Amino acid sequence: MNAILKERIGERVSALKISWRRASLEAGFEAGFIQDIITGRSQHPGEDALASLASVLKCSPAYLAGQSDDLAGASTARGTMVSASDPIQRADAVMALRIVDELLAGGHVEAARVAVRRALKAIAVE
Repeated sequence: MNAILKERIGERVSALKISWRRASLEAGFEAGFIQDIITGRSQHPGEDALASLASVLKCSPAYLAGQSDDLAGASTARGTMVSASDPIQRADAVMALRIVDELLAGGHVEAARVAVRRALKAIAVE
């Protein structure tokens, strides 16, 4: 999980054009929180920490942990999909659309395309 976590944190920080420090502070942690994860000083951040960080990085905790390839985390940790009528699914779709909107606004067209493809793939699996 650690390599995936490091990679995905780096990907999200870059896509959002924010610093490790800013993301750490906005998530409610000390300024070096992400740096500690990236350098290996912090091996396994807890679920609450991942949830806080995911909120700031505009993705799901499952995505950061490598349990889902969908930024919004439409699939569960077991790999099953939730129903389209499920409120969680709708919230994930809204989150995915917000991420795509922000990526496009920031000029990250290719990253937005990747997010759209992942969302469409998750829908097709359903």
